[in-house]
Amino acid sequence: MLKLDKTSKEKAELLEGTNWLGSFTWKEIEIFARYVEVFRVPAGDLIFQEGGKDASLCLIVEGSVQIVKEDTETRKKILSIITRGKTVGEMALFDGEPRSASAIAAESATIMMLTKDSFDRLIRELPGLAAKLLLVLGKLLSQRLRQTSGKLIDFI
Repeated sequence: MLKLDKTSKEKAELLEGTNWLGSFTWKEIEIFARYVEVFRVPAGDLIFQEGGKDASLCLIVEGSVQIVKEDTETRKKILSIITRGKTVGEMALFDGEPRSASAIAAESATIMMLTKDSFDRLIRELPGLAAKLLLVLGKLLSQRLRQTSGKLIDFI
């Protein structure tokens, strides 16, 4: 993973292009951009490892990322492929638990990363903006839980 040196304005433009923060004003996006870093990830490279303790949310700006989990026989299974404008790893910002799956660049990808430290700093420095971000993340997690519940019904 290669960290890209981007200005806050360049990061804000990347964020706006994903429409992930669709409810944010341009000014809020510019401010939020100060809290994230941009990385280029070659195809096949690991972004984070199942069981890892690193806590960060990754927004896919370009490319795609596979979410992979080992089964009971340690075979790797692809759970999903995440594409532009979607996030991975948001649970780590909330619960501090080890990663539930691995994230691997399915193709060359550009990602924006919000670390737990930056997230905590955002909460301390700009609680109103952090609350708005928490609503976005809460909605996202709720949607994913509903999708998972819908898939699970076939196995009950």
